[in-house]
Amino acid sequence: MPDKFLLPTWVQPHTMIRPLFPRLALPAFVCILSVWGNIAFSGAAKPEERELSITARYNIPIAELSGLAILRSGMKATGTNDTDGNISLYAIGDASYEIASFRINRSSGEASNRVDDVASILSKHIKDASQWEAIATDSVDTLCMLSETRSEVSCLDLSLKAVQGTFKLDVSNIKYLDRAWQDRPNSRGEGMILMKNGHALILKEKQPSLLIEFGPKGDSPMGYGPDTFLEHGEAFTISRSSHWVALKVWNFSDHLAELARDASEITLGPDGRVYLLSQESSTLIRLEKALKADEDKVSVDHDAYWKLPIGIKKAEGLIIDADMRPWIGIDVKQKDKTNFFRLSPIESASD
Repeated sequence: MPDKFLLPTWVQPHTMIRPLFPRLALPAFVCILSVWGNIAFSGAAKPEERELSITARYNIPIAELSGLAILRSGMKATGTNDTDGNISLYAIGDASYEIASFRINRSSGEASNRVDDVASILSKHIKDASQWEAIATDSVDTLCMLSETRSEVSCLDLSLKAVQGTFKLDVSNIKYLDRAWQDRPNSRGEGMILMKNGHALILKEKQPSLLIEFGPKGDSPMGYGPDTFLEHGEAFTISRSSHWVALKVWNFSDHLAELARDASEITLGPDGRVYLLSQESSTLIRLEKALKADEDKVSVDHDAYWKLPIGIKKAEGLIIDADMRPWIGIDVKQKDKTNFFRLSPIESASD
C-alpha cells in the first residue's frame, strides 16, 4: 500500500471547499472515495505477498551456473526413466563444456548428480570457455545449449553421446538487431525455449532486452502460445540448415521493462505459460499467454510477478516444477558452493 494516500485530482480537498450541496457533500465524497478505492486496490497483492522464500538449498557442481532445463515427469533422463515424479534436470555453466545431470528425490529431498564434459563430443577445446547461457530440451531425446558470444546453438541427445546439430544464429536480416548483436556480444542470448517446426524462442539479455523467434530460413514467425510449444512426447525438429535465422523480434512493453531491468532466463511452466527471470531486478515474471507474430511488444500477464528472496544474488537459471515451485540457479565461481535454490510455490495461471 502506498505511504501516502492520494485522491484523484477530481476529488482533491480544494475542489470541495464550497460544495454546491453542503448536506450531500460528505456522503458523496465517501461514495466516490469508496468506489475509487475498490478500483485501485481490488485484487492487488501486497508487497510482502509477492516475495518468495527459500525452502531448500542444493549444490550443483558446475562453476558459474548459467542455465537450467527440467525434464517433466515421464521423460527419459540420463541413465534413468523418471516416471516416479522425481525432479530431473540438466545444468550448465558458461566457464566450461560440462553438463550436470541432477536428480532430486521428491519425497526425501535427496539429490544425486553426474557431470559430463562434452567438449570432445562437440569438437571443442576443453580449456576454452563455452559461454553457454541457456539450455533447453524436448520430451524425447534432444538437449540444446546456447553459446552467447559465439551466437551458436549445439544440440545433443539426452545421453550426451551424439551431436544432433550445431547452428549459427543469423540476425543479419534485421538491421537494428544485427547492430545490437555486433555492438554487445556479451548481451545476446540468455534464455531459450524449443518450439514446433524447429523454431526457438531466445531471450536477449539487455541494451535492449528482447524476445526473438529463430527458425529455418524462409519460415514465417509463429509467435507463441499453446499451439506453438512442443507437446509431451513431441520431438524437436532438427533443421538441415546450419543456420537459424531471426524471424521476428518483440520489444518489452513499458510495464515489462519497468519490472525487468534485464533478462536472464525464460522457461515454460507446467501451466504452459512463459516465465521470465530478471537478475538485476531480482524478479520472476509471467508473460502474456499468447504472443502473435504481427505484434511488436511482449508484456506481463495480468501483473503477475514475484520478488526473489533477498539472499539470492546473480540469479541465472530458472525452472518451475509440477507443483509450481520455482528453482533458481545462481552464478558462483566455486563448484562446491550452494548455487541452487527451491522457492515457495507461485500461483498457476488461471486461464
